[in-house]
Amino acid sequence: MRTPSGTRRTSWPLAFLAAFTLWIASAPPAEAAPGDLDPTFGGDGTVTTNFTRRADIGYPVALQADGKIVVAGEAGCCGGNPKVALARYDADGSLDTSFGDGGKVVTDLSPGEDVVFGLVVQPDGRIVAAGTAGFAMFALIRYEADGSLDTTFGTDGIVTTDLTPRGDYAYGLAMQPDGKLVLAGDAGAGGSRGRFAVARYESDGSLDTSFGGDGTVTTNITRYPDDGLALALESDGRIVVAGGAGFGGPNERWALVRYETDGSLDTSFGTDGTVLTDFSPAPDVPFGLAIAPDGGIVTAGAARLGRPNTVWALARYETDGSLDAMFGGDGTVTTDFTRGDDDAYSVALQADGAIVAAGQSGGANPRFALARYEPDGELDPTFGDDGKLTTDFTPRYDSAYAVAIQHDGRIVACGTAGFARFAVARYDA
Repeated sequence: MRTPSGTRRTSWPLAFLAAFTLWIASAPPAEAAPGDLDPTFGGDGTVTTNFTRRADIGYPVALQADGKIVVAGEAGCCGGNPKVALARYDADGSLDTSFGDGGKVVTDLSPGEDVVFGLVVQPDGRIVAAGTAGFAMFALIRYEADGSLDTTFGTDGIVTTDLTPRGDYAYGLAMQPDGKLVLAGDAGAGGSRGRFAVARYESDGSLDTSFGGDGTVTTNITRYPDDGLALALESDGRIVVAGGAGFGGPNERWALVRYETDGSLDTSFGTDGTVLTDFSPAPDVPFGLAIAPDGGIVTAGAARLGRPNTVWALARYETDGSLDAMFGGDGTVTTDFTRGDDDAYSVALQADGAIVAAGQSGGANPRFALARYEPDGELDPTFGDDGKLTTDFTPRYDSAYAVAIQHDGRIVACGTAGFARFAVARYDA
């Protein structure tokens, strides 16, 4: 008996729907686009962590070999007695409960404001943080892998170094292959003659007297305050420090200083070891620094370009300190996100040579911001929205202060959410 045509018309869509549903279920998931938030991290690609009821800010990030993520900074900023704070996350973004108190550690160095800006994880799993104690002295803290203070380092895990009677701030930290620790920052901050400052320590926390005679070196660049803000080590052991030269003067400029392994200025670099770069007649400041495998030096920061608001700025240098003309045509690149202040605070290099910068965009209530550049300085159109992306944690002040690249290429950025919590985001590469 022939099936009625109406039945045939009804059964065909049902059969098709069943087959289509089976195909959808068996099809592989769509690939994430470069710059998409990684939903395997925190459920939506983001994680926030409270330490106090005040402002908690994550500044540096370091990646462990086992995939765990360490973020350090400040707990309780802007009042009371701010302390050094660390959080460690498992690869999925959850707090690592084997570290400190439920994944968090707080360390009080002084009655004043204590904050960490530099962070490294040693090959043995111990964690070293660097910053300032009481906004007055260089500070180094070393922790065991479980977050307890390493009592074999300095005095009960803590080392402080007073370089001047004024404020001394350490912003950059790196570990040499021999285990020595190098700090860079600002000596005499707040005075009229702040200077680039570098200190090197033995693995036990004592100052390395083979460096600069007493373990420390300071460098004047201008007659105004000069601030060392970032540090990187070259493959031959030479030390590069980037920062602003001439703070408060008529034209603060991008500054690089390179030191020999004994702390003396490397006279083969720029002019007697120093390189100055002008983006504009207004203040220009680099905050991030990275060394490429070919020895090229990549910096990221902010420039005003003679306008009221800042834009992201990057510069790439040859090994002798000259600007690399293959990068952006003259060695420099600028990127505007918004009409407000846009500032890049950190830079990292991918294995393929691409450059990832992180910072903020948007002025008074900024957002996390990232940009990815090709090795020649062009924005990578496959990343985010034509090379740029922003992430909102809150309607208030969100900013990324550090960025790092995982072994699998995924990008981790950390900072603050709402100027109240540590904030971490992970992006697909």
